Amino acid sequence: MHGLAEVPASDLLLSLGPIGVRIAGGLFVLLVSWLLALALRRWYDQASARVPADVNLRVLIGRGLYLGVLLYGLVLGLEVAGVSPATLVTVLGVLGLAASLALQDILKNFCAGVYLLFERPFRIGDEIRVRDFQGRVIDVGIRTTLLRTPEGLRILIPNAVMLSEVVVNRSTERTPGADTPTPPAPGP
Repeated sequence: MHGLAEVPASDLLLSLGPIGVRIAGGLFVLLVSWLLALALRRWYDQASARVPADVNLRVLIGRGLYLGVLLYGLVLGLEVAGVSPATLVTVLGVLGLAASLALQDILKNFCAGVYLLFERPFRIGDEIRVRDFQGRVIDVGIRTTLLRTPEGLRILIPNAVMLSEVVVNRSTERTPGADTPTPPAPGP
């Protein structure tokens, strides 16, 4: 009797029959979708580098494109392998619900980070104050915002706090009276 290690890969695939062919086809689709996702992300990074857009927004869109192609490839690959998309969606729904309940705070910070990247109430380099913290914005990430205090300390503030608290942006303050319209001169 021959061991599994002595059987050529082509014979092993054929010995599994139609199931083996389906699994191989599904793995091939996954490989192609992964390579396509890498190529799309590389192309997007090169194309968006020429556009004067916010760096954080470009990174967010690039990751979204990459993950979207991978997710589509995963669903297509599983369908080719013989797994019903309805079963997959049901399992993903249950897992998503469990994960969202378990990771509620992280997801809250993630959603707040995405909102801050689009809304941009402050930018990198602005001087802001949140709660008892004051400093210059060094980075606005997906989960946290990094400040550097005048003393040189680095403070990470969760984006959910940045979204729910009052943020004073000292970089956008105007001089007193600059917004006050000049009254019309009295007529003769």
